[in-house]
Amino acid sequence: MPASGLFITLYDRDTLKLYLEKGIYGFHQTPIFGEVGSRSRHYHALADYACAREDAHVFFFLERMVVYGGQIIGSKSNGSFYLNGPFSPLGKKVKAQIFWDESKRSIYEPTKTVGIFRVPRGNDELEKCQPYLIRFKDKLNLVGAWIASDQLYFQLGEYPYPLPANSIQGMSFCTLTPGETEITLSLLKNESHGRFTPKTSEEVSLVGEPLLFDPKYDIQNLSKAFSENYFVNEAHLEATILANPSLLPEEIQPTIKDVLCRQIPISPFKPSQMDRADICYFSEDFIENGTIPNTIFELKLNRTGKSAIDQVKRYLDWLHKRLSKEDVVKIRVFLCAPSFSVTKKDIPKEYDEQIKLISLVNKDQSIFK
Repeated sequence: MPASGLFITLYDRDTLKLYLEKGIYGFHQTPIFGEVGSRSRHYHALADYACAREDAHVFFFLERMVVYGGQIIGSKSNGSFYLNGPFSPLGKKVKAQIFWDESKRSIYEPTKTVGIFRVPRGNDELEKCQPYLIRFKDKLNLVGAWIASDQLYFQLGEYPYPLPANSIQGMSFCTLTPGETEITLSLLKNESHGRFTPKTSEEVSLVGEPLLFDPKYDIQNLSKAFSENYFVNEAHLEATILANPSLLPEEIQPTIKDVLCRQIPISPFKPSQMDRADICYFSEDFIENGTIPNTIFELKLNRTGKSAIDQVKRYLDWLHKRLSKEDVVKIRVFLCAPSFSVTKKDIPKEYDEQIKLISLVNKDQSIFK
């Protein structure tokens, strides 16, 4: 079964030791008390959490080191993240309690509200919370093992295209392809430089029983969600589908063995605006050692036309340049939207068998033939 991973950037060793000992991680986000703005990055972070599945590997990136954390605790079929307090739309809806509160740490300043703390940022202090968390446990006796980041990047440099781990700039964490995960695990097992002791003197611990995400906490029907203008932005749609893939038409749902990733570069290296696929599946029939997805989804919130077809065509143009004919024909590309102003006839003939148009509002007639 393909291995999956999360690649998480940290900024100080005390935080690393705390997370290693407690087996927990939470990205700092701005508390949400009302509606989420369409330009907010809230759902981008949630979409990364939503990719997590039980047994996925957690790697921390700190000071040019990659450090092993453990494997995700949770669900094999749905998003394996926990709701920590009412400061997110999901947490507010289910009245989630605070079970992890870093405001007790000396590097932050607590507020009057449990679970919200101020983080120094230059001359300002920003209010932050951790509305979503992952939990992990070391099952390989590798916790704290570390390698120099160059060891990883030298190997990833053998691939003539960008990968999540070497295009993470500006992001706090990302999902890893199975190929990157296997390379990182092999280096940590065989070429580790030592270990961080997973021990902290900080008095932060879990309180009570953590609340694992359950699909019943969110929408149950994509068609209804679109009719009610539920989605704030495309990242919101991404997060919703990744957390609960059963919302998709049955024929395009992932199997329990597939690795789910998001924002995977399908592009040559660029200084900026690298082309990234919204959602990808990596299956056991590996392409390029599990660094190229077997299935690609491009998601759209509104009625979609030729420009979206041109977008997925660019993905395939690039893949045809990089891969053998035997491999590239295995890749399925799904353009998903509530409706289309085009038909299958608008798909370039050379990609007629690879690009499929999928309606997200009609499960019974989802594939345009």
